[in-house]
Amino acid sequence: MCEETKNIVVGDRSASYAYLHSDGLTRYGASPTFANPLLKSARTATDLQAFNEAHPLYGGLPVDVLVPDRSARRPSSSIRCRVCSGDVPPRSFFKLRKGLYMTSPELTFVRMASNLSFVQAVEFGTNLCGRYYLKDKPDGNSVEDRTALITTPNAIRDYLDAVPGMWGCAKARKALTWVLPNSGSPAESKTQVQFRLPLQYGGFALPFDAMNFDVRAGRMASLVAQSDFCLDLVSTDAKFGLEYDGEESHPDASHDKQRRNDLLVLGWRVFPIDKRVLYSAEETERVGYELAKLLRVRIRKPRSWENEYIKLRSELGLPTS
Repeated sequence: MCEETKNIVVGDRSASYAYLHSDGLTRYGASPTFANPLLKSARTATDLQAFNEAHPLYGGLPVDVLVPDRSARRPSSSIRCRVCSGDVPPRSFFKLRKGLYMTSPELTFVRMASNLSFVQAVEFGTNLCGRYYLKDKPDGNSVEDRTALITTPNAIRDYLDAVPGMWGCAKARKALTWVLPNSGSPAESKTQVQFRLPLQYGGFALPFDAMNFDVRAGRMASLVAQSDFCLDLVSTDAKFGLEYDGEESHPDASHDKQRRNDLLVLGWRVFPIDKRVLYSAEETERVGYELAKLLRVRIRKPRSWENEYIKLRSELGLPTS
């Protein structure tokens, strides 16, 4: 990019794709910046077209590019201009290279929350705070572990406290209430959203409060076959864990039984679910009631629950029957 070219700031869906499909931005040489690159952003079609919009990091065309006001919009078939006006706090952007920036995970969440439904914003936040990313492959995506979380609910909350008047802030804060960190896959994220959201949104209002939770034997290590366990979704107060078995999982039956017996020795009950449950509205509802019974939670559905349940599943991209 030539010296005279103004800054290009990638945001919204393009930034979301970058975060959900990479192990953070530092591997690309990115670093957080205290500057606001929007103050010197591109304002002409020539400036915008000079941007290398074909970069695979952004998920293909068109690319969402932020501009400071409506007068700066110069949309094209390969670029969508999104207005981001007002003050933003330091470290709201990452510098990818000279003249090229991307919104931080926290700012990306705020902006996406304003354009997504409440349910989708919760799912997006859960994935953004997840311990995995989706690695692109010719035949689809594979789930890979992150080197480190790119953000957390607490980091997003601190950011929201710094921008109380920003567009989308109220909606983002509402969604953040139901976001848990450490999701290990898209399926785990969808599972937590369905079972934890309040009944008024079509959820089951179950008291799960942590994902990929470590259970350590500690002083009881001599009584069990292994010293630590990781449970996908748990209620820490009830010492109850939910485990999602993806289609790639083929557990040995004897090992699986031993594992759950060990957890019982440590005071933990475990309930397994699989893809068949997640992708069936009827099975998910049946399991939701069973979990509520085990957790001693009484489900009192509002009259609108059935419609909201179908809506929730539709917004999560799950079958509604």
